[in-house]
Amino acid sequence: MTVKSLSTRAQICGRGERCHGGHSAVEQSSYISRTTMYSEYDGQTYYPKYSEDLVYTEVMLPDNAPAEYLDPSKLWNAVETFESGSKAQLARTYRVELPNEWSYELATEVMQDYIRRNFVEKGMCAQFAIHDSENKNTGQRNLHCHILLTMRSLDEEGHWMAKQKKEYLRDEKGEKIPLIDKKTGRQKVDKQNRKQWKCVTIPTNDWSSKENAKLWRKDLADTINAVNQRIGMTENFWEHRSFKEQGLEILPQIHLGEKASAMERAGVHTIRGNINREIIANNAVILVARAAYEQAKKDLQSILSIPSSAIKAIKSEIIDMIQEVAKRNHERLKLPIIGAKYMRHLSDRASLQDKAKMEGFVQKMGWTTFAEMKAFKKEQEQKYSEIVSQRSGMQERISYLESLLDAYKEYEPYIKYHKEQWAVTGWERKKYERKHMGELAYYDAHRSKIKGMITEPDKKITPRAWEKELASLQASLDKTQKPYAELVTQLSAVEVLEYNRTDLERMLSIESHDKNRDIARSKNRSDQSL
Repeated sequence: MTVKSLSTRAQICGRGERCHGGHSAVEQSSYISRTTMYSEYDGQTYYPKYSEDLVYTEVMLPDNAPAEYLDPSKLWNAVETFESGSKAQLARTYRVELPNEWSYELATEVMQDYIRRNFVEKGMCAQFAIHDSENKNTGQRNLHCHILLTMRSLDEEGHWMAKQKKEYLRDEKGEKIPLIDKKTGRQKVDKQNRKQWKCVTIPTNDWSSKENAKLWRKDLADTINAVNQRIGMTENFWEHRSFKEQGLEILPQIHLGEKASAMERAGVHTIRGNINREIIANNAVILVARAAYEQAKKDLQSILSIPSSAIKAIKSEIIDMIQEVAKRNHERLKLPIIGAKYMRHLSDRASLQDKAKMEGFVQKMGWTTFAEMKAFKKEQEQKYSEIVSQRSGMQERISYLESLLDAYKEYEPYIKYHKEQWAVTGWERKKYERKHMGELAYYDAHRSKIKGMITEPDKKITPRAWEKELASLQASLDKTQKPYAELVTQLSAVEVLEYNRTDLERMLSIESHDKNRDIARSKNRSDQSL
């Protein structure tokens, strides 16, 4: 198995200089969807630069969004029209790499699920587009997905909400604290002569949290690995952590950019491309040991799978079937590509085609008839259902505990401010609250969030207990991995044997029909000649 680093890039699309994800949401939508779009804000028509690489594009909306926003032109024009500021942030762009081995249908299905769980269910409007380009020089595919996300929440009626809201600070009696003018010693007033009070600004949503980017990357890597395991494609393990977080002394490649990427695809070397080639060459020296280890492990597994002894002479209708199929199919068995329930979980499907290995498997199981194999299958399928249900329950609980611990990481830095606040009294407390009003407000917000996530009736925040339970569940899940793998392997082998038996019977039936037809035709010709 090879470890593959997940490639993602999140940027902000906006009018400010620090927004590196473009300055027009309409332009970005036009770019990813490869369609011509008109911007009502700046009066420009944006034309797509490419079109041949578009696989699929779609807008996904939360339940409270207007249906007209399914049209990307209306959605992003509405966003830009609402944002009046010269430095306004318009949208978040998110580019993610996908396995090149995936079909377009699978990539679309997976991204719809990923975007729904991570963005749409949180209240964001999302447009995504899947592209599949190819390097003309190397022939390397580049299957990837562009995601464009709104940054404002929508209220129940589908109207854009403020990005931030004021929360008034209150004294021990729960009363609002006046904002005092240092020069006059009186409470400040605004231009409309309205009294002003101490407050903090709190975002109306947590979409811009730095932790979200990590969570999105982790969920994407977990999703890709789970899908690959489901379809039996486990050659690569996708790692969401950075090289530094993995403890690897290797450098990440720099971002090429649109122009440099186009030049590289055309075979023209660029400065940024040369830098990446140098990084790749240097990293190769570091990765060679890791690659050698992975290859050695793979070779060992291959050796262990080979039968230790020759097939004994034993009368078995199953082995007879294997030999007959192999004789007709270049000494290999056929695989049930469509409708395979168990085989799709395996990466080493070539072993299931190997005549000697399948004969060895049948002999090891001691089967001589298909009836014996059918009885075994029924028994193992019951065990499989039980272990899958068991693992599913543990994985669901693990996911829940991980989400609680992630939320606690956001909450933990602000606990000390709450403790220090109540460690003093009187004027000292008021001074402390003025100094740390922002941190105390975030304490309340994060505490409320984590309390809302806890499903237990007591609503207690117990990170140590969560960590202990998580470790125990993970250990229990790991213990089920070996019996689960054995069941999948055995049932996959039975699945292949049953498929080849049915296919052989079909072929023999056709041959018999053709033979009888030829005999009948020959007889008719003989009768006519008489």
